[in-house]
Amino acid sequence: GNFDMVGNNFPVFFIRDGMKFPDMVHALKPNPKSHIQENWRILDFFSHHPESLHMFTFLFDDLGVPQDYRHMEGSGVNTYTLINKAGKVHYVKFHWKPTCGVKCLLEDEAVKVVGSNHSHATQDLYDSIAAGNYPEWKLFIQTIDPDHEGKFDFDPLDVT
Repeated sequence: GNFDMVGNNFPVFFIRDGMKFPDMVHALKPNPKSHIQENWRILDFFSHHPESLHMFTFLFDDLGVPQDYRHMEGSGVNTYTLINKAGKVHYVKFHWKPTCGVKCLLEDEAVKVVGSNHSHATQDLYDSIAAGNYPEWKLFIQTIDPDHEGKFDFDPLDVT
């Protein structure tokens, strides 16, 4: 079957209940009548989902806007189950780290860059590959024995 992995550039996500994902997407979309994004709709949705606060601490930190795709980390949002040859189960999370390091834009830089080229990250990736400067990420896995899941003061399987 298909092996799809939901990913993000942060190791956490806004909501823990996947059934609420369509509602979140609608809150983030522009108003269907005016086609203008309304901040009150975004704030209204997330005010009812306090688990989103952890994600907002990443979003509004200096890591919030990656400089480009080559300097962006990747994280599998969900926890996966891997089974080794001996039949032993492990819970894992996947993390990709760019070999060229992480670089981010501060707010004023982001406004300038996106204002001049809204596809700047794609352009940078295309230009880098065309110049023979191929991007590279190292894959890391974070593991936990399912028997240890209940030994934490938080839920290690919670995406938020």
